[in-house]
Amino acid sequence: MGLALDTEKSKQSLSLLWPTGWQGRSGRQLSNEAIQDLALEALVTGMCPYSLHQDSIRQVLYQLCQDSAVLTYRQAILNDLLHQPVLTEALKAMLPLLDELMLFTHPHFAGETSLHEVIQRAGELQLLVDCVHHLSEAFRAVDGNLDSPGLRTLQSYIDQFITDRDYQQVIKAPPEILASLRACTSITVGVNLDEHLRPEEAVLLSVNSERFTESSLLDRLLGKSAVDGKGIASLHSLPMLTQSSDMITGGLLISGPSRRAEPMMVPLFRDLSRVLEKTTKPIARELNRYVHLNSSFLKDLRPEIIFYVQAVELAQAVESLGLPVCLPEIAPSAERICEIEGNYNVQLALHLSSQGPGKDRAGRVVTNDVILGSRGRIVILTGPNQGGKTTYMQAVGQAQVMAQAGLFVAGQCARVSPVEGIYTHYPVEERLELGTGRFGDEARRIRAIFEQITRYSLVLLNESLSTTNMGESLYLAQDIIRAFRQIGLRAIFTTHLHELAATVHDLNMNTPGDSQVVSMVASYEQGQEEQTDVAAGDGPYSYRIVLSPPLGRSYADRIAARYGISLEQLVALLKQRKVLDGKTEL
Repeated sequence: MGLALDTEKSKQSLSLLWPTGWQGRSGRQLSNEAIQDLALEALVTGMCPYSLHQDSIRQVLYQLCQDSAVLTYRQAILNDLLHQPVLTEALKAMLPLLDELMLFTHPHFAGETSLHEVIQRAGELQLLVDCVHHLSEAFRAVDGNLDSPGLRTLQSYIDQFITDRDYQQVIKAPPEILASLRACTSITVGVNLDEHLRPEEAVLLSVNSERFTESSLLDRLLGKSAVDGKGIASLHSLPMLTQSSDMITGGLLISGPSRRAEPMMVPLFRDLSRVLEKTTKPIARELNRYVHLNSSFLKDLRPEIIFYVQAVELAQAVESLGLPVCLPEIAPSAERICEIEGNYNVQLALHLSSQGPGKDRAGRVVTNDVILGSRGRIVILTGPNQGGKTTYMQAVGQAQVMAQAGLFVAGQCARVSPVEGIYTHYPVEERLELGTGRFGDEARRIRAIFEQITRYSLVLLNESLSTTNMGESLYLAQDIIRAFRQIGLRAIFTTHLHELAATVHDLNMNTPGDSQVVSMVASYEQGQEEQTDVAAGDGPYSYRIVLSPPLGRSYADRIAARYGISLEQLVALLKQRKVLDGKTEL
C-alpha cells in the first residue's frame, strides 16, 4: 500500500533569500576564471569547512544579485542573526536534522517497496516534528525581537504550523510508529520440504524483537536445538562493502567506514521484504492521515539556513581577529560606486586565523580604502612585486561579490552599487594548442571580456599585457583604459607600467567619458624599510594602497636598497670581497 503525498499543498513561497512575491532574475553566474582569480573557493572553505554544505554557499555567492530589495532583505536577516545568537545557535543545531531529512526524502532511497515508503515517511514525520519544535523554541526565546521581514515571516509560518490539528496528533504518532518498526529485528520463517528434502515453500511464522545469532560450536556438538535466539547455522547474510568511501548521490554525501549492501538487491531478502509489506499496511493507513504535513518547506530552507549560519560564523571568525566587518549600504546601480573604508582581503585574514594564537594577526593585515566612484572609477595601480597589489584587487572583488550575496563586507563602512558582472584577467600558463603564443592568448582573453562588459561591469586586470615589450604594452594599455573610460565602467589595472600611470591626466583630458582615471600606488608603510631584515628573508607583510602619482625612480632606488643591490651596496660588497680596491670611486 503506497503513501500519497499532497505535493500541491506542500509547495511554499517561504524563502530566506527571496522576498515574498519576488519575481526577477537571480543574477549572472561568476565565471570559473573570476572564481579562481578572486580566491573565492578558499573563501567558501573558510566559511564552511564541511564539504556537504559548501554547495549551498556557492549557489548564493556565485550569483551576482543586482536587486537592491533582495539584498536589503538578506542583510536584515543576517543582522538579526548576528544580534540574536540564541536563534543562530538553534538553526545551527538543526542542521544535522535537516541533513538527515534529506536522506529520508532523497529520490535514491525512495519507494522501492511500500515497506520502504512506510519507514521513510515515518522518519520524515519525526524529523519534521523535531525541526519545527527547534524553530518554535528558538523563536520563543527571542521573544519577538526580530526586525527582518524574512525571519518574521518564518516565525509566523511556524506558529501557524504548530497549531494545525494533525500536527498536534502527529507529535505522538511517529515515535510510536518508529518504535514499533524498530522493534522488528528478526522474523521466524517456516520452510516446507518435499520428499527429497528440497525447500518448496516458505511461510512467515512470526515477527520478533530479538536478533538471531548462530549457535556456538559447543552447542552444536552437544546436539542442542535452536533456542534463545541462537540458530543452528547461518544460511545467508548481507555482504559488506569493505572499501571505505563516500557516496555522492544527487549532491548528497553519505559516508561511513563500511556499509552493508542494499538488502533489496539480495533476492532472499527482497522476497521477505515483500512478505513484510503486509504487516505494515495498518501503519501506512495511519501515516496517510497526515498526508498534508509535508517537509518540503524545510528541504527548501536547508541551503538557505546553511548559508546564513556559516555567514554568521565567518563574521565572528573575522571579528575575533580584531578586524572590522559591516553591512554595506546598497547604492543604485546607476551610481557605479564601490567605496569602502578600511577594506582588507578576507581570504588572507582567514589564512592568518588558521595559524593559531600567539601572533598579532590583525596587525599583519593592512587595511586600505576603496574609492571606485566619483573620485575615480578606473584605477591604475603600480608598486613593487609582492607589494599587495593583487591582494588589494582580490579584496575589492571579494567585497563586491559578498555585497551582492547580501553578506557583510570587510571594512568599517561601505557603499556599493551592484554590478552586472565581474571580469578578471590574470596571468595564465601559455596554451600551446592555440598556437597564438602568450601575447596572442592574452589578447584573445581581453577581446572576450570586451564582448561582455557594460557600463555596469567591474573589470580587474592583473599585470595584463606583460608578455610583450614595454613600448607595445604601454600603447595597448592606454587604448584599453580609453575604452574603459568611454564605457563608464569600474576597473582596476595593476601594472609595472609606471609610464601608463603617469599619463592619467592626458587620458582623462583627451578621452570622453565620466569615469575618472586615477593613479594609486602600493607603497611601504612608514618605517617598514628600516625594520626589514633582508638577510633573514623578512620583509614588509603588506603595503598601503594610496592615491598617488607613480613612484618612478625613487621607488626603484628604494627597492634596490631593500634587496641590497643599489650601486653603493654592490660596490661595498665587491670591495669587501677584494674584487675592487678601496680607492674605486662610485
